[in-house]
Amino acid sequence: MNMNTQLPQKKPETEAKRLLTLANDQQITSRLLGGVAISILYEGIMASALQREYKDLDFVCLRKDSARWSRMLEENGYESDVLFNSIHGYQRLLHFDRVNGKQLDTFVEEFAMCQSLELKSRLGLMEMTLSPMDLLLTKLQIFEINDKDLIDVIALLLLFPVGQGSSDSLEVDRLRDIAGEHWGWHTTLSDNLAIVRNRINTTDLSEEDREVARSQIMVLTEILEQCPKSIKWKARSKVGRRLPWYDLPEEVE
Repeated sequence: MNMNTQLPQKKPETEAKRLLTLANDQQITSRLLGGVAISILYEGIMASALQREYKDLDFVCLRKDSARWSRMLEENGYESDVLFNSIHGYQRLLHFDRVNGKQLDTFVEEFAMCQSLELKSRLGLMEMTLSPMDLLLTKLQIFEINDKDLIDVIALLLLFPVGQGSSDSLEVDRLRDIAGEHWGWHTTLSDNLAIVRNRINTTDLSEEDREVARSQIMVLTEILEQCPKSIKWKARSKVGRRLPWYDLPEEVE
């Protein structure tokens, strides 16, 4: 390791910003996603009811930059999972911060978990993170959504209004395009918004914040109901829930 190399920082937000700065200096296109991205967007003013421990870092990068991104991580305190990356590196990379016992996942141009989300054309919308709607979609695509993801969704609903912009709102056109094209996406989004709505009622938030979050859920649900549906969507809807409409990715340790 280079003697001038700085080891990974303990605080995830600090470490994410360090890596993004290094990538920018080397003209590597990468953006942060996951709970740490939401925390950074809050700029330290997140309500205590929405705060949680962040165990790992998640990024997305361009395929043309993936080799340089991987090398940059290895030169700055990370250990590559050589076998995993040799098999899956075209779509996903895995590195470890042994100093702090953390994992770093990198998705290459596409977030492919329970549903697939194209991101190549979306990486220029924000300076450090994915756009608010893309962050929301990466959370709401989870078939077996857990509580930390529900909390992250509520945090996004309180931080960004539903609207037309990409950098300062939850972009409705992005939601319409995805939900109207894919029945599987539409179904998972609808199911999870209902779960989020129930979770809002049990959070230790002010009633004002709860009402804001409920209102956002209502608007997003109406968009899903009213968005134009493609021929492919209508054909898949005839099969319905009789066949799985999602993948269940294995957790990587």
